[in-house]
Amino acid sequence: TGCTQNQTAGTMAEVSTEGYLGLALTGVAVSLLGWGSFTLPMKTKAVQDANLHPIVFNVYMGLGVALSSLPILLFQPFAWTWWSTAGAALFAPGSLFCVLTVEWIGIAKGQAIWAGCVALQSFLCGLIGFQEYPQDFPMTIVGLITLLAGIGSLAFVEPAKPEEEKGQKQPLLDAAGDSAENGAAYAPADRAEAKEPQLLKGLFGCMMIGLLCGSCMVPFRLAPVVPFQNGIDSMIYAVGFGVSLAVINILILCAYCMVEVPPLHLSTCFLPGLLSGVLWNMGNIGVIFACLPPLGLAVGYPLTQCCLLVAGLWGILFYGEIRGVKAISTFFGGAAVVITGACLLGIYGQAA
Repeated sequence: TGCTQNQTAGTMAEVSTEGYLGLALTGVAVSLLGWGSFTLPMKTKAVQDANLHPIVFNVYMGLGVALSSLPILLFQPFAWTWWSTAGAALFAPGSLFCVLTVEWIGIAKGQAIWAGCVALQSFLCGLIGFQEYPQDFPMTIVGLITLLAGIGSLAFVEPAKPEEEKGQKQPLLDAAGDSAENGAAYAPADRAEAKEPQLLKGLFGCMMIGLLCGSCMVPFRLAPVVPFQNGIDSMIYAVGFGVSLAVINILILCAYCMVEVPPLHLSTCFLPGLLSGVLWNMGNIGVIFACLPPLGLAVGYPLTQCCLLVAGLWGILFYGEIRGVKAISTFFGGAAVVITGACLLGIYGQAA
């Protein structure tokens, strides 16, 4: 789903009480909203019309992650580990591929496929890197096959043609009273010149997102248990992660400027990029609460992966990325298969 951090919850200290149900369900809802919506700002009219360079958007997004992590310091004492910087170093190129993949194959299809890739890579990291052998090997294999089948079916979803995307109805926010002229820079309208979907590039992007974002929490597993892997207190890891991500993205931009200096479009594109980072981090923090007992990792984390359905609805209803009963049915069928596979891995793929 977005790019995920499921290992966070997997290393949390067990809590004996069952009084966290409301907090866990709230975490699920926050994760669905955050991870299901963080790609939306990437397709705002301002970003699309400016043809903003993905590296620049990634800088703005990293700043959003960092700034939205700082309020954690109001509740928890500051703690730092260089492992959070290592995790950010993996996520930085992964988030860049998120921006590119949305451009190549859209929000709905892109996020649905890369969510499956991230879940697969996360499982492999636990199995190979930390010897977390599944408690039910046959059902885990079924989960893997189901997950791969869902990813494969989503790859064949037929996107809307560029000529079909032009002249779409006004975005839903206009129903609240905003005209097409008011706030046009941030309206989720289509690019003036729509581009042909680039499937092979999009699938490559999803694979890279899976490889990078599915591995970005391996450093978390190597961080000191206290305080970085100690229940709700593990949120403090997000502060170091967010600050490191912002710095790394800025350094990448500086290095790229040695070759070419891309326009920043601060006045119109800074806020969408910032919002994207805030939404992603909202989902990231939400998953920590989602996996508290009594839901736990087995139920809580797979529930957060329904964010790909939220992203799909945005892409289909807001942007018209997929049209026609057959194509839309294929998308939601494939998404359901991906979620089923992720649930099977979450339930049966846990360490014995």
